[in-house]
Amino acid sequence: MEVEEVFARFRDIKHGIKSRKRSTSIHYGEHKSGFKGAGYDIVGVERWRPGQPLKDIAWSLSLRTYPDKLYKIERMEPKELRTLLVVDLSYSTLFQISQESNKALLMLDLLGNIGLTRANLRDPVGLLGFSDQVEMYLKPKLGTSQVFHMAQQIFEKLALEREFPTRRGADFSVPLKFLASRLKMRHSVIVISDVVDMLNDQTSIDFKLMRMLAAKHDMMFFILDDPEEFRVRSPLGYIRISDMETGKQTVISARKAGAIRREIEETRTTLQYALKHRCGIDSVVLTPDNHTEELPKFLISRTAR
Repeated sequence: MEVEEVFARFRDIKHGIKSRKRSTSIHYGEHKSGFKGAGYDIVGVERWRPGQPLKDIAWSLSLRTYPDKLYKIERMEPKELRTLLVVDLSYSTLFQISQESNKALLMLDLLGNIGLTRANLRDPVGLLGFSDQVEMYLKPKLGTSQVFHMAQQIFEKLALEREFPTRRGADFSVPLKFLASRLKMRHSVIVISDVVDMLNDQTSIDFKLMRMLAAKHDMMFFILDDPEEFRVRSPLGYIRISDMETGKQTVISARKAGAIRREIEETRTTLQYALKHRCGIDSVVLTPDNHTEELPKFLISRTAR
């Protein structure tokens, strides 16, 4: 696939991502911020007047002066929220273990859709690509051109890996430490990964650091999945898969493929539970077939809480 074809797939999503955290930026965007006016992290009160929304009345302040005077909470100005897409560029995400997998394309679709949505909300968007090291970092910037530049960088990385494969795994301590040291202001941090390496060794996950980051930033996981990886299409009941470390191909039976698939799903469910209850991080499993429906549902459910 050419990069022009990838760009052609980018399309606007008719929903925005609204953060549950307050922004600390002084620039103007479309999110509720802790800043008032020129950028003070103070919310004041003023006299409530008939015709204004009743929900704005600060009843705790109005009890002594009721009914002569009522006060309302001053509106907080909408501010921008910087978004950082933390993208897994390890071998398991970039390449399929079977010929039917499209996780890399799903990753690019999500990057384009989410990036363009945030850019259209006048939010700066950036990229942190990682494997067992930081592969690339683009600081959040305004404009849709930034999103296309991000996709271009990932596409070039993919092309390079195809010609000179490194078969790097994903070390999640790398992006976590990077975020802890580099992000001074609150961000919306969206991790896009198939979490294969996390599933293989959950004991290596630094939940304490992840919980600390989630307390400061609006953090979520978009987990890439492709059921087609283990779907047997051969009339003989076998599927050919590739070892992600060596590239060696192996033929396995439909029963074995089904067992592997079930194990992945069960382990992933356990990981999602840990992310939610140990770190306060929401996550959603997205596939090439369901992401256009499941992603809006996921985001709406977060804003409703």
